Amino acid sequence: MSKVAMKTTTKQINTILISEQPLVSTQLHQALKDSDYNIMFEGSTLKELLSLKLADEPELIIAVMDTSDSQILAKFKIINEQFPLPIVIFTRDDRDDAIEQAIQAGVSAYIVDGFSEARIQPILRTAMARFKQFQAMQKQVNDLKTSLADRKVIDRAKGLIMEQRKCSENEAYSLLRTSAMNQNMRLGQLAHNILATADLLET
Repeated sequence: MSKVAMKTTTKQINTILISEQPLVSTQLHQALKDSDYNIMFEGSTLKELLSLKLADEPELIIAVMDTSDSQILAKFKIINEQFPLPIVIFTRDDRDDAIEQAIQAGVSAYIVDGFSEARIQPILRTAMARFKQFQAMQKQVNDLKTSLADRKVIDRAKGLIMEQRKCSENEAYSLLRTSAMNQNMRLGQLAHNILATADLLET
């Protein structure tokens, strides 16, 4: 019985390459040849990237630069705040303040004098895994902040219901929870709405 070979397709990782060094760019292309990394845009400055309108969303930025000055790292920080994605920098700049600024900018990997074709893909995979882990941790922190903020609002809404309905705290909470379920709404959001309505009626 003949066997039919099944062709497997892997998702391409849309990659942006910013490089001041043509030789390194050539080496990068060679290292990423036949890999999952698709270089969708290549330029020599960040200014070119910031003024560009891309048809597809980038998933990774690779930057090759001699020095990492504060202005460049500030631009990376803006990019990361507006559209978070892994950023890998290859540089010769080993200054402590440059490394610290890179970390503050959200750079996933800052590689000093460590460029070699054999190391490229492991570095990129590690940077993407680190970015994914950081995003998950950030989500947990944000969820915790939301939960704590919701708890305060829910307590205020419970107090308002207890005052108006002359009921116990448990009864007020049960009423809130049932109403939130019936309206397919988060408990915290319903509490926000109740307090907003109460404030509106008082004005």
